[in-house]
Amino acid sequence: MHSTDTPHTPTPADLGSAAPARPVGRDAVYRNLVCCEECDAVYRRTPLTKGAKAYCANCGATLYKSGRTLSQLLPLVIASLIVFTISNAYPIVKVDLQGNLSDTTLIGAAMAMFHIGREPVGMLVLLTTFVFPLLELLSLLYVCIPVVLFHTRPTGVAYALRLIRVLRIWGMIEVFLIGVLVTLVKLVAIVVVIPGVALWSFAVLTVLLVWVTSVQVTDIWDEVDAIEPE
Repeated sequence: MHSTDTPHTPTPADLGSAAPARPVGRDAVYRNLVCCEECDAVYRRTPLTKGAKAYCANCGATLYKSGRTLSQLLPLVIASLIVFTISNAYPIVKVDLQGNLSDTTLIGAAMAMFHIGREPVGMLVLLTTFVFPLLELLSLLYVCIPVVLFHTRPTGVAYALRLIRVLRIWGMIEVFLIGVLVTLVKLVAIVVVIPGVALWSFAVLTVLLVWVTSVQVTDIWDEVDAIEPE
């Protein structure tokens, strides 16, 4: 295992082969170990400087990093939920065609796909830009509030973190935003396009979600695991 600051090749001591000086519980021993998700190599966790990452000496995969804690993640999650609400409550864009104004929201755009017989596209848009991102943010909020404010493990935290890992694969708000911008560029030559409040809030939401997803699920696991179960 090595970090970005001081590369280090693991030795048997890194794997915890030496006997501890005093008896410790099995959970305490396991809590100080980290396993590579790519090649299953096991290392003893060592402190890192701020912003540094630890890499697997066998395959080079990232093991863990010194980044945002849950106390820093919680405000980002709350801010993301607020901006997410604004993004879905206001029109994305207004179109003026010879004096006729029309606008739509994200959900309205998805519903339009159902009305024109493109149900699979509408369902995909609805799930990847609304349902999955909302579930991920709510799951993060469910995990962060007990840990940060009450220093306790929430019930079913393992299921919540596994759900977050799956949902992150399917959240595609940034892809939706790029698609909207490309469409608007094409429409400018035909109609008058007026950006709505939701377009700007989606841009802000994309940045917030990048910060939120920069905290890996394994890092959340580590902080939750440091809390002694009741």
